[in-house]
Amino acid sequence: MFVFKNKESIYIKISILVVFLLLGFIFAKVYQPHSKTINIYTQALRDYDNGNFSNSYYLFSKVSYFSKLKPVAIYRQALCARALGDNKSELRRYQQLFNNYPSNKLSLEAKYLAGQLVIDDNPNLAFRYFKSVAKESKDEDYKIASEYYKAKISASKIRYSSKIFSRSKIANVEKSFREYLQKYPDGRLAVNAANTWKKFNPNIKSQDAVLVARAYYYAQMYDEALAMLKQAQLKDSWAIQSVTLYSKHDYNKVKSLIEQGVAKYSDSVDRSDYKMAVDDYIDLFEQKDKYKYSSKLFSLAKGKNKDYIWNLKCSYTPNGYKYACYNDLYKNFPSGEFAQNALAQILFIEIRNKNYASARNLAKDFLSKYPDSPDYPKVLFWAAKIEQKYYNNDVAVTYYQDIVNRFPDSYYAYRAFWILKGVAQSTISANLDYKPVIYPYRAPNKEDMLYYLLEVKDYDMMLKYSQDDFIKSWIEYERGNYSSSTIIARDAMSKLKVKPVKTDLRWRLVYPQNYYKQVKNYANQYRNNDALMMAIIREESYFNPEAQSGVGAIGLMQLMPSTAHEIGAKNGIDFNTSYLFNPELNIRLGNLYYATIRGMLGNKDVSAIAAYNGGIGSVTRWKSTLNYSDTDEFVEQIPYDETKNYVIKVFSSYWNYTRIYQK
Repeated sequence: MFVFKNKESIYIKISILVVFLLLGFIFAKVYQPHSKTINIYTQALRDYDNGNFSNSYYLFSKVSYFSKLKPVAIYRQALCARALGDNKSELRRYQQLFNNYPSNKLSLEAKYLAGQLVIDDNPNLAFRYFKSVAKESKDEDYKIASEYYKAKISASKIRYSSKIFSRSKIANVEKSFREYLQKYPDGRLAVNAANTWKKFNPNIKSQDAVLVARAYYYAQMYDEALAMLKQAQLKDSWAIQSVTLYSKHDYNKVKSLIEQGVAKYSDSVDRSDYKMAVDDYIDLFEQKDKYKYSSKLFSLAKGKNKDYIWNLKCSYTPNGYKYACYNDLYKNFPSGEFAQNALAQILFIEIRNKNYASARNLAKDFLSKYPDSPDYPKVLFWAAKIEQKYYNNDVAVTYYQDIVNRFPDSYYAYRAFWILKGVAQSTISANLDYKPVIYPYRAPNKEDMLYYLLEVKDYDMMLKYSQDDFIKSWIEYERGNYSSSTIIARDAMSKLKVKPVKTDLRWRLVYPQNYYKQVKNYANQYRNNDALMMAIIREESYFNPEAQSGVGAIGLMQLMPSTAHEIGAKNGIDFNTSYLFNPELNIRLGNLYYATIRGMLGNKDVSAIAAYNGGIGSVTRWKSTLNYSDTDEFVEQIPYDETKNYVIKVFSSYWNYTRIYQK
């Protein structure tokens, strides 16, 4: 009995040993050091980018199941299969992803894409997939698109079935088409939605016919749009009909249709369509006639949309009558879309006319009513100047400090800070410290997928896992797309109500120091301010050396070829026009040109920046005819809005380069 037990014990030990050996063998096969995973993934991504999709597919399959990157690798396999035209493998990988990793961020997208793959062969399965996405996804785009596909499948069943379906089911199908076209009239699926809806219900309602026609319009299918609009009533269709006819150059019909529409059916159409129609009407006439015909359209217009025409008319009204125009607009539409602009225009007219008591009261009214207005820092600045000059300097100081604290990156923060510091000139020697663009946040923690995607530099997948615009900007920068990077970061920063401190890494994306070595070299050589030269490049080309304007200006500093050749000839620099796309030459000639015009304008940077955009002749004329007592009044009175805005933008950039990078 003892011997039997001993043998049994040996067998158990042997069995345990075999199990451990087997587990060890499996573990050795499955386990993968993190460094090896990174190498495999990186090589797979390199093959993908080089178009070697078969090997990429294989390598992504070798990423360990223990790795955080596995679900992303499966998604990448699906993309490889798509590139190879292997629909079955693509579908299997999507199904593997959302079945094995249901909580992963990519899973619902994978289910959506799987639904698209099976919609023709297995519409019932596709419907289940789209239903799941519509129910679970937090992404509104996927929700709406999934509802569209559900409607498309349901519409097909109803059209080709002998069954009788309830009115509510039919209404729900149409509701999905309607919601998609309302939200995405120019979306990727808009024309498909329009075509499917039209087939599903040939007797579409008037307002729905307008939705279908709008989708055709945005797709430049103008004949189809006009044909669809025959099913709509004029009160619903006149605006989209007129913009479609404008695109077909049928201008006589456009004119009469819009005049009739604004007079009789102003409130029956979508406001965005109304605006497009009015804009087309104004574009029919030359600049000298725009006031006349905007006034005519204004006299015809009725209803709640009239304020749009009113605001346009005021912008074309001769200077002596603008005050009355904007004042009437403000009184009639005090809560309207253009009330802020109207009040601001009235205020600045009073400032230009030196009616400071009235301007002071208007500024207080504006600041109390519109704290979120984009004009708020401008109004606050001028309120400070009025207080400083005529009333209470302590109040002025408070206003100036408020601008610097709340709107630190604005042009008016630059002017306020200079005034508080007693700086008379428009620029100071910046002495910038070079700081490279880097990832705009602290590295993500190891629980975050971004941590691993950063390791392998899979930027496409990072964009799927993060909706942060500054990360998008950084990725564009890493890819060498400096213009799009700067614009994305600029727009993202403008959305932040509370601006970060100047040392925040996001500022480097908004104001990068691209080409700074060349800028500093030539700015020093020609005695220009290097921060100001960076500002010109940013505002002229957003760091795109291949930039070319509609009038022929070229490169980083947007030099006209004739001007560049003239400056080059005077300084012994001979070149072919195509060389202006070379950053080094463009920056050199741009600095030379700027130094030349600055010297011709008394070495005044504000005058030179205005001349860089509006021409030396214009600036010379303005300086001799405008009634101003300081730089701020001069800038405010520049009669060309383009040049005035250009001066403000350039000095805003100059200020930010100075405050972010100054040693």
